[in-house]
This record gives sequence, structure tokens and C-alpha cells, in this order.
Amino acid sequence: MLRITELARQTGASVDEIHYLEKKGVLKPKKVKLKQRDVRQFDESSVRPISLIIKYRRQGFTWDVAYAKAKQEIDKPSLF
Repeated sequence: MLRITELARQTGASVDEIHYLEKKGVLKPKKVKLKQRDVRQFDESSVRPISLIIKYRRQGFTWDVAYAKAKQEIDKPSLF
């Protein structure tokens, strides 16, 4: 499990971008109590999809298109 800062570091996304994806329902972190506060923990399987979405966002695509392209790449990986 990854905290939000670690997920951001591994994917190249900002914490704000991860919050946005969470708000849109793309990410569903597990919330854990840690020293009397809630901490989000993200599954490691989130790294690749988020990395792809951010890659496409950096290429100038909208969030919707970046999400669709990332989903397509994950669902049908290319041999090349």
C-alpha cells in the first residue's frame, strides 16, 4: 500500500492530480486511522494506470481523453 506522496512520486502526478482522480472516482483509496487521523492508502496496482493518465495529460490531452487512452492501453497492450 502506498501513501499519496509515494503514489505521486512513483507516477509523476502531483498530489492535487491524485486528489482530482480520487474525486472523479478513478481512484478508491483505503482509509486507515494513523495516530488519530485518517490516512489514504493506495494499492500498488494504481501506479500504472495513473502513470499512463499523467503521461497523456502531459501530452496535452484532456482528462477524459487521457483516461480513455490509458484504459485502452491497459486493456489492449501493444506488442511494440
